[in-house]
Amino acid sequence: MTDAVAPADAAPPPGRPRHSLASLFQGAGAYLSSGKLVARGLLLAALTLALEIPLGLVGGVIADRRAHEDEAIASISDSWGRVQTFVGPTIVLPSRLTDGGRTKTFTLLPEQLSIDGKVAPEQRRRGLFSVTVYSATLDIVAAFDTSAMRELVAAGQSVDWAAARLTLGLSDPKSIDATIVDVDGKRVDWIADTPTPLAVLQAPLAAADLAGRQTLTVRFRIGFSGSDRISFVPLGRRTTASIASSWPSPSFTGRYLPIEQSVAGDGFRAKWAISSLGRGYGQLWDGGGKTDPATDAVLGSAFGVVLLAPVDAYREADRAIKYGIMFIGLTFTVCLLFELATGTQPRTAQYALIGLSLCIFYLMLLSFSERIGFGPAYLLSASAVVAQAATYTWVIQRRLLPAAAFGVFLAGLYAGLYALLQLEEASLLSGSLLLFAILSVAMWLTRNLHRSQPA
Repeated sequence: MTDAVAPADAAPPPGRPRHSLASLFQGAGAYLSSGKLVARGLLLAALTLALEIPLGLVGGVIADRRAHEDEAIASISDSWGRVQTFVGPTIVLPSRLTDGGRTKTFTLLPEQLSIDGKVAPEQRRRGLFSVTVYSATLDIVAAFDTSAMRELVAAGQSVDWAAARLTLGLSDPKSIDATIVDVDGKRVDWIADTPTPLAVLQAPLAAADLAGRQTLTVRFRIGFSGSDRISFVPLGRRTTASIASSWPSPSFTGRYLPIEQSVAGDGFRAKWAISSLGRGYGQLWDGGGKTDPATDAVLGSAFGVVLLAPVDAYREADRAIKYGIMFIGLTFTVCLLFELATGTQPRTAQYALIGLSLCIFYLMLLSFSERIGFGPAYLLSASAVVAQAATYTWVIQRRLLPAAAFGVFLAGLYAGLYALLQLEEASLLSGSLLLFAILSVAMWLTRNLHRSQPA
């Protein structure tokens, strides 16, 4: 008795796995020629577009949570201290024109201004939201050349030297702490001034006898609280500033960048040296005349540092959901390839459930990241969706290998998406290369679909 030999092109018995990639696509040409593949592809494309609706709803939740975060930041900042811009010190001197009797207020800026600051950051929470705030301490030394004011007297100005005062400004003075200023060895108390963007405190200089001085040097320490950013206006003809902090993620901003900086895990230190030549305003303002700059021009010359939050979960989730349609489209494309390979044709509702699972991933990512951080939340959410989708595929097809392969592919997509989210500047390039690579693989796998038998 001899064994019968099965024909070479006979299909394997039902339920048995096919063992080669070529045999997996056997019969796909007939599937294509019947028009089913095109119809199936159009159906999945329509389903992908329909899933924009749940993605949009999740995006709305992200926007709503970001709005709540902004409200929490504003609430804490209003109580603790908002973004701070330090302006000063300056010498303000009232004067009167001898011919017409009109009054003016002259403002003298320092020749040399030195700022040595320390910024102590901390995290304050309001519910689920964390806000970066700080306490700053500045040691200020300013040297003035008062001879320029005496030249005004010779030009027909009557100056009230006894009414001269030292002023400084701070954008949010609610937490200011400054009691004593040293004026060439004499201690003078700060008092509240009429609040303006350029002046919130003043110290009388009547005892300094400015009329008989060529120069005046003041020294003082000031403390205040703020949030997010601290800036300084370079009022000196030569301004030097040195800022140190334990915050590991600074961003140097403003009109001038540091000439020296060091950033490490235990904090940063930065130094600025700025000349008045490129600043856009002079050292003596004549109180509404030709030399007075606009307040915005003065504040616009500020420089400083932003205390960046290491990871903003809402910003990362918002970036992730922008890839949602591409992510779902790629997943459905792979599902279609598995459909061709296995001969199993899932129902549209089953595809829709897989797509909804991919949409819920972003909602899980948002909710978990509020409590455990973005990285762990991404791992937990992606693992749950991959396990769910792979198990569902196994239940539909009753084949372990395709279900495992689908799970591996989906896990690879999530890993690629996470890598894209971490690449701030190279995300577009990396995403383009990833799409090109995936398309190339799909083209290779479907190269024989036009034949009734694979080559």
